[in-house]
Amino acid sequence: MKGFAIPLLGAIFVVLIVSSIQSAAADHTEPGIGIFKSATTANIVDSQGSKYHIHFQSQILNEQGQLISITETSGGEYIPHEITDNTFNEKLGQKEIVVIDNIRYEKVQYTNTLFYSEVEPNVWSSEFSHYRGQWVVRLCGEFDGHGYACIPIFQVNTSSEIITKDDVVINQWTILREIN
Repeated sequence: MKGFAIPLLGAIFVVLIVSSIQSAAADHTEPGIGIFKSATTANIVDSQGSKYHIHFQSQILNEQGQLISITETSGGEYIPHEITDNTFNEKLGQKEIVVIDNIRYEKVQYTNTLFYSEVEPNVWSSEFSHYRGQWVVRLCGEFDGHGYACIPIFQVNTSSEIITKDDVVINQWTILREIN
């Protein structure tokens, strides 16, 4: 009996591994459907012409609260998946209905404040400043077949901003979702 149990457990283990690999691969092979387009890259699309309209404004203040710069942009990218709708519905705050050009939208305004140490540096960073031009609303959690990850539910690109030690960054997202 003991000689049979070890190969049986081994076979069960192999089946579990193979089946989990298939579900992760299936997410990557169906463009526009899955959350991920590769093992580490989220499947994002341009918001132009979509149900989402994104407006973003970033303010940088110095340690004394004086305005250093403002940058803003309209348009961005998002993940074309129900996870984006769920994040919009549940995580970004109070919504209101607005009408623009006879089109009804749900509107949410999401503001976050970042300090120098919380701004992720990119390739041009030094120990004293960051250059930042890509801003992201991330959702972090366990994703089937990918483990724990943080994915960019919404993201925008602006002109690069220099953020130095003791600066405060205030980001305001205004996201509209068209109501059918």
